[in-house]
Amino acid sequence: MKFTNILGSGERANIENIQSDFVSLASHQLRTPLSAVKWFSEILIGQKQGKLNPKQLYYLREIYRSNERAISLINDLLDVSRIQEGHIHLELRDTYVEKVIEEILDSYSTLLKSNKVSINFEIINGPLPKIEADQEKLKRIIINLLSNSIKYTEAQGKIRITVEKDTTHLTVSVTDSGIGIPKKDQANIFKKFFRSTNVIKMSPDGSGLGLFITKSLVDAMGGKISFRSKEGEGTTFYFTLPIK
Repeated sequence: MKFTNILGSGERANIENIQSDFVSLASHQLRTPLSAVKWFSEILIGQKQGKLNPKQLYYLREIYRSNERAISLINDLLDVSRIQEGHIHLELRDTYVEKVIEEILDSYSTLLKSNKVSINFEIINGPLPKIEADQEKLKRIIINLLSNSIKYTEAQGKIRITVEKDTTHLTVSVTDSGIGIPKKDQANIFKKFFRSTNVIKMSPDGSGLGLFITKSLVDAMGGKISFRSKEGEGTTFYFTLPIK
């Protein structure tokens, strides 16, 4: 018998609350020193305090990248803590989804070029109506899906983003020609900390929180998210949001 099975629901809830409080406290305490590392690294990489040789620059950039991964993990843990506590605060306002996507693609253009991945954005049966959404959380959803597509699509691969409407919803789809999701892993893909077996081999550093957070944010805004995938052939994630 597993330990968790002999605990009452009240005891389990208390343990979960303690864990959530610890994660929240630890994450907030870590943010300040990590922000300092980020700030000083940027100054040194910018060579504002003097010239650096190539080896020094290489080491500093590695420090900066590792620090960015730590900051990203902490932000994910804080988001998970808020989700589990039911504290997802939405700032709903009129939003044009295509404008949000265009802003994201503009900021990701350099990364797409460096990874040698082509991207196509298409609006189907437009023009699109505005919806009521939390713009920052909508950005987070799309960035999480796009980042995964970029990360797990090899050079010369393709990514396609589409938005289409019906009478009640907008559907945003992100399709890639990447490594796909093994069939045996698909039932667990939105679970907290889960990472598919082929993803772990390709990129060992991930937290397994991105898709859990993404689904939680879509749910909070009254939408639904799903996917279809075949290992070795690519993946399409798609989510709906209600039209105002």
